[in-house]
Amino acid sequence: MTFAISGECCSDASCVAVCPMNSIHPSPGEAGFGTGVSLFIDPRTCIDCGACADICPVDAAKPADRSAAEDVSRNAAYFAGSDPLAAMDLDTWEPPEYQVWGGGPRRVLVVGAGPAGMYATRELLLRTDAEVTLVDRLAEVGGLVRFGVAPDHPQTKQIIDTFERITRHPRARWRPGTTAEELLGRGGFDAVVHAVGARRSRRLGIVGEDSACTAEDFVAWCNGRPGAVLPVELNGPRVVVVGNGNVALDVARLLVSDDERLRSMDVAAGVRRVLGASGIREVVLLGRRGPEDAAYTESALQELQAMSGGRVTLKYHATPVAWTGADRTPSADRAASGASGAGRGLLLDGGELISAGTLVTAIGFEGDPIDGLPFDSARGTVPNVRGAVVGRPGHYVAGWIKRGARGGIGVNKACAQETVQTLVSSSRGAVSPGS
Repeated sequence: MTFAISGECCSDASCVAVCPMNSIHPSPGEAGFGTGVSLFIDPRTCIDCGACADICPVDAAKPADRSAAEDVSRNAAYFAGSDPLAAMDLDTWEPPEYQVWGGGPRRVLVVGAGPAGMYATRELLLRTDAEVTLVDRLAEVGGLVRFGVAPDHPQTKQIIDTFERITRHPRARWRPGTTAEELLGRGGFDAVVHAVGARRSRRLGIVGEDSACTAEDFVAWCNGRPGAVLPVELNGPRVVVVGNGNVALDVARLLVSDDERLRSMDVAAGVRRVLGASGIREVVLLGRRGPEDAAYTESALQELQAMSGGRVTLKYHATPVAWTGADRTPSADRAASGASGAGRGLLLDGGELISAGTLVTAIGFEGDPIDGLPFDSARGTVPNVRGAVVGRPGHYVAGWIKRGARGGIGVNKACAQETVQTLVSSSRGAVSPGS
């Protein structure tokens, strides 16, 4: 019996390194790696050894007879038409080099304990003799994995166990609830890796948007992130979710979950009460482009369709221009005055008004400037060359603040490896206090 990878795949690619038959693709460096959300196992060459399942941090690799039929088909379809013998190129990888610096180990500060920061810390500990101080403004590691992954996807969150083990390494010093500024002012670091992610939700730029809710706020509230509050009331019977990625589908799935399904998740009783009292009977998923441009995965769409009971409608090629929601403003009322229909809702270009009680936006994230570092406001990133910040020796970036808010959990691994390799190759020089 062969193995298959499910839609819960995090693309960490640990499985690629342990597969004795090179059956798992796309691997790092191959076309498609980092652009999709899943790896695939070739059923023609898999020998059922189970090494992939043993190492998978999110339990996405399973025997085919314990996998969903669509996952088995999806894995096989990826390799359709390819040559199985060519896929079995068994060239071995060179062992990684271990860097020991003269004059004692480097002291490196890693800012941010999300996937990029944790992978950067791991790489530094595995490949160098560095002493790593890891800080995060929150009290727990995980970042968006802990507070941004939907609570009905607990398998994906299992990678947090791997991250927590990293903090217990003898050369790692974990400082929760701490900012970089608190430590940089004292000096003493040879390098700083900024892995702060993209903290700000993108805006639609429409009238009335301030009375809408972002997907980040909604999912963080569902996950119980410290300090997270729901910024608007959830009012039914219809909610519009703007966005065509997996996060938008996550929001829709949670909004139409019944009490029994909510009780199976790790959500607080207060969250269940609010969702249960909202009176939501329908969710409209609105895409500004067509289905051919949708960023969600087929497996995520199938999951939503299987559980929604027909209560989710997909609408494409729709451009919002105003939200005449709960906190109605004169400008929103003027914008809606010529709309077909009346009352609260989302006004589209052309005059159509989708009647709705709540608007949720799920159109991505943007990075924020970091004090003392250059910033590309158009891309929401810190300008860098392979992770080294332009014009700021000793400062490095990894993750979304380095490459933009794209790519899943596992993509951050290769991203962090590149940054650490750049750091290792650089000349030694302490970061100035307060810089």
